Amino acid sequence: MRIVDLPDALPDGSRFIHIGLPKTGTTALQGALDRARPELEALGAHNVNHGRHEMRVGQVAAGGLADFWEGTWERRWEALATEFRESDARCTFWSSESLSHARGERISYLADQLGHDTHIVVTLRPLAPLMVSQWQQWLRRRGTQSLEDWAVNQFAAVTVDGEVTIDYLRFMPSLHRFSLRRIVEEWGPVFGEDRIVLVVPDRVDRDRNLRVFERLMGVGEVLRAVPEGNASLPYPEAEMLRHFNRAWTDHGGDHPTWMEVIGVLARVPLRDYTNTTTPHPIRAPRWVAERANEYAAAWNAAVEASDVTVVGDLADLVVDPAEYAEHVEVPTTVDVASAGRLMDVAFTAALQHAAKAPSAAPEARDLSAYGVRELARELGRRARRRVTRG
Repeated sequence: MRIVDLPDALPDGSRFIHIGLPKTGTTALQGALDRARPELEALGAHNVNHGRHEMRVGQVAAGGLADFWEGTWERRWEALATEFRESDARCTFWSSESLSHARGERISYLADQLGHDTHIVVTLRPLAPLMVSQWQQWLRRRGTQSLEDWAVNQFAAVTVDGEVTIDYLRFMPSLHRFSLRRIVEEWGPVFGEDRIVLVVPDRVDRDRNLRVFERLMGVGEVLRAVPEGNASLPYPEAEMLRHFNRAWTDHGGDHPTWMEVIGVLARVPLRDYTNTTTPHPIRAPRWVAERANEYAAAWNAAVEASDVTVVGDLADLVVDPAEYAEHVEVPTTVDVASAGRLMDVAFTAALQHAAKAPSAAPEARDLSAYGVRELARELGRRARRRVTRG
């Protein structure tokens, strides 16, 4: 393991991918990279993302796109991979936390598509607060379990030694996805451990990630912090959303509709609503912090035995359990004004979804009753209707 305060600039012609991890300041970092795009291009640093983050493209690349997301994502992924692989910029990069879902043969596939000499950058965060953020993100995917019940299942799904105890098809358990041991063991043999850069957050300097990426790209201080744009729901409102998810599920609501309405159409209004609410941070109980530290310590040991580069101090990935209460009271009430606004966000998104839904097809008419001329006219009308709908 090589430890540095800040990394050296990558050699000219280098390429790197930032694969997350989620909830490690990725939204703010991607916003800063997108905003500084003209300055970065002028300095020879090329961002292949269109806009801040192409989430679905990253999911296609990692082999984790859900079946209900429709679109030409595969075609866009192929274009992005070609642009990344064939870029002649001094430094080319792509940031997508969706890539951290890749595993096994899919990582080799990414190397084939992007280049085996690609560098891998991973931003980190202590596991205990990261799990709280993941639970809330899980609520935005129709999760129904309380924070503690969810945490129990997460720890049961993956042992401290890295054994996955459950079967899964597409999305790996959170503690497997976040495992630094897994990243070293799966990404290292494909791209080379010496091409992996792990970025530990600074407890004081919130702009640390920006400075690290500037150094990797070999540019000056051109990145400026932007609002996170991914604020956390207060605990009471998070619990209200959880109970809404449970009611939807108990009444037979389907997942694709929920994701389209709450996950897509309500995403920005929900973010704007959250930014105006009274903060009520969600805190994990002490036992979660203690268990998370066991995993973090085991992962750190695996990193120390590797050839990866660590920016910062791995010890900062372990929290002080004394800072966590032994018992955290789960809210059972929510401010009525806030609840009303949350209902408005969901209801408005549902109306938008209903307006987008295709109208019922007209009842088929028997064509045998038409004469030749009338039949031709009717077929013409139907053809025009199809063109108009298209």
